Amino acid sequence: MYTILKDGGVCSPRGFLASGIKAGIKASGNPDMALLKSERAARCFAVSTTNKVKAAPVLYNKDVLEHAHFASAVIVNSGNANACTGAQGYADSEKMAVLTEEKLNLTPKSVLVCSTGVIGRLMPMDKIEAGIPRLIQKLKPDASVDFARAILTTDLAMKSLAVEIQTEKGVVRIGGACKGSGMIHPKMATMLAFITTDVGLPIDFFAEFRSNIDESFNAITVDGDTSTNDTCILLANGMSDIQYNDMNLSEQGEFRAALTMLMQELAKSIVRDGEGATKLIEICVSNAESRSEALKMARFIGTSNLAKCAMFGEDPNWGRILSSAGSSDVNMSAEHTDLFFGDVQVLASGRPVDCDREALNAVVHQREYKVTLVLNMGSASASAFTCDLSYDYVKINAEYTT
Repeated sequence: MYTILKDGGVCSPRGFLASGIKAGIKASGNPDMALLKSERAARCFAVSTTNKVKAAPVLYNKDVLEHAHFASAVIVNSGNANACTGAQGYADSEKMAVLTEEKLNLTPKSVLVCSTGVIGRLMPMDKIEAGIPRLIQKLKPDASVDFARAILTTDLAMKSLAVEIQTEKGVVRIGGACKGSGMIHPKMATMLAFITTDVGLPIDFFAEFRSNIDESFNAITVDGDTSTNDTCILLANGMSDIQYNDMNLSEQGEFRAALTMLMQELAKSIVRDGEGATKLIEICVSNAESRSEALKMARFIGTSNLAKCAMFGEDPNWGRILSSAGSSDVNMSAEHTDLFFGDVQVLASGRPVDCDREALNAVVHQREYKVTLVLNMGSASASAFTCDLSYDYVKINAEYTT
């Protein structure tokens, strides 16, 4: 079985160093530059936003990874998205990578770049260039917290986690950190997420990684807006001297389960920290015709402003859930549908149930709860995770650039 490591993060696996500094990009003076480095070139898998408007670092990473499947470092800045900045923005992303490569004595095209923050502003390259040597100087193997803190924007909490798996040949670890609070919606959308492991992974593990994204970061929504900068990167440096293909089938299954859990927990931490959020709600659609249809409906319900406002008001307004489900373009029949808030059934075969109102109110007053829609059209199920829509969400985003 895997074990969750206390205070774990991206530096928990062997051979990973990190740092985080205040470079002066953010007016708040909070940390705003971070660096993640592997002591050995790491197998690299990356998935990025499907938004047609892609930020410069997303485009730069795509070009780099078309010709290589390894990376040695990722440099990150917060406070400026470097999106909608044209050729200058791309050149600035490239310069961030090249300067980092030169100062770390790395081979060209071995550093990836991630940015997050306000869209439409050119990068303050004087601050970036001054920050890179400081980041390198501060690199250390116990800086998971420094890294996780420096990548945040409107987040209220750091999002960091690590797990350990015992195998016949020794211990292996997986670590991770992510940021995200607003402009969150699945199409890849992972905001920014960084996963590290000291296991050596084969190139065909990318399919497993992509599937895990669908089960985690692609199953969450805060506000229905897909970011221009969303990126999820997995670095596997093999420094445990244990290769995935050398594990027995049970150990491989345990590694996959641990990776899935870690990514799902990081994803849910983003929803818990959704801008102005007070609730985390799992929308489960079961007995659908296919898993893709179930996930499509769950995501659709999770973006309903009416449903999310009811969640904030702790109002078990199941009519909004059912109406949203019927608008999702997924095959269903109201006459076959059951609906539950927690364990309390409010709808049976499309008709209201005379339920225990006290029990129902107790469910919707919880910080986290589950809404289950049973379609009775098939055998497939899927879940999406959303948060409520509060007054504070409007306030935060009304004043985002000011």
